[in-house]
Amino acid sequence: MDKPRIELLDSFRFIAILCVLLYHYTERWSSMYPYGHSFHHIFSFGFLGVEFFFMISGFVISYTLENTPSLVSFCTNRFSRLFPPMVLCTIITYIVVRTLDNHFLFANAHKIKNFLPSLTFINPTIWTLLIKKDFAWINGSYWSLWMEIQFYAISSVVFFLNKKYFFRNILIVGMAVSISKYVPIYFLNSHIAYFHTNNWVIFLTGWKHGNELFNIPFFIAWFLPGVIFYQLYKGFRFAGHVFTGICAVAVIVYLPLEIQVWHTYSLYTHIACFIMLILFMLMIYKKKYLFFLENPILKRIGVISYSIYLIHETIGVLLINKYAGYLGSLSVLSPFIMIILATGFAELSYRFYERKASLLLKKIFHSQATAGNMSLIKRER
Repeated sequence: MDKPRIELLDSFRFIAILCVLLYHYTERWSSMYPYGHSFHHIFSFGFLGVEFFFMISGFVISYTLENTPSLVSFCTNRFSRLFPPMVLCTIITYIVVRTLDNHFLFANAHKIKNFLPSLTFINPTIWTLLIKKDFAWINGSYWSLWMEIQFYAISSVVFFLNKKYFFRNILIVGMAVSISKYVPIYFLNSHIAYFHTNNWVIFLTGWKHGNELFNIPFFIAWFLPGVIFYQLYKGFRFAGHVFTGICAVAVIVYLPLEIQVWHTYSLYTHIACFIMLILFMLMIYKKKYLFFLENPILKRIGVISYSIYLIHETIGVLLINKYAGYLGSLSVLSPFIMIILATGFAELSYRFYERKASLLLKKIFHSQATAGNMSLIKRER
């Protein structure tokens, strides 16, 4: 039986997706909007909503792994959840862009070959290296899905290798992965693409966005606090687990260092990070102080936030660029209109398509696994 849903996490997802939407519709693509910088950079730090999603994911994946019997089951369940919305949103994005993007503002979304990275959740650069053709995400915001996939791979392998010491081991492995990007260049003797930062090399990453290969070292530090908070949520006590406690403290102390080195506007990023950590602490120890997040509408938007994220950027930016000017001085309302439209689409998708498609995939995987087990039993007889 599945564990009950932690509804407050859905409200956290609402905060995260709202930050991302406001950032993309007011700041990230401001040069393409008729209202330009009318919002005076108010939402310029909304990109941190993605990092908040990573922190939530660290919590949720730890929660999920403990309720999953095998690595295969974990992979099929994740695929069943992620794939149906990705298929739908990728197809819709392609159709809308091919129909409306006469000026090729989003050239990558015009190319059907770019379905391959999106529908496999695998970095376009890897496909480029394998097939010797240039690939790109059909929607730029999909880069974070590759980050999630890398974390799923690391955390699930660590968990199923040793369930008892998962908490300790994932902290050690996660920190090692994060620190690996500081490997001095003179230790490397290869022609693998790298990026110089003073006298250091970012191994196998290129850059933390764009055409990176394995850029999880830049972001795994955001997943790890979520892992820690899950353990605290279920009542973990560091008494008798001194080394694990030291690792957990090291992760929390290390995160501000990562922010300082790898994020612009570090003061504001520090503040945003502090707020994220406080929200989780309140959820665990003082839930009553988060009463304002108990609104069912906020929770519902959090539930459907994955589809909102997948559909919002390319289509939203294109529609604002093409049609917001018709609103004249009221064009500043366009971001909020697009947020409503993206949310409405996600609600319809989740209610009438995603849940049914996900359930169907799970049944297919389950029937295949059952058939495989029966075949194995017959052979053993």
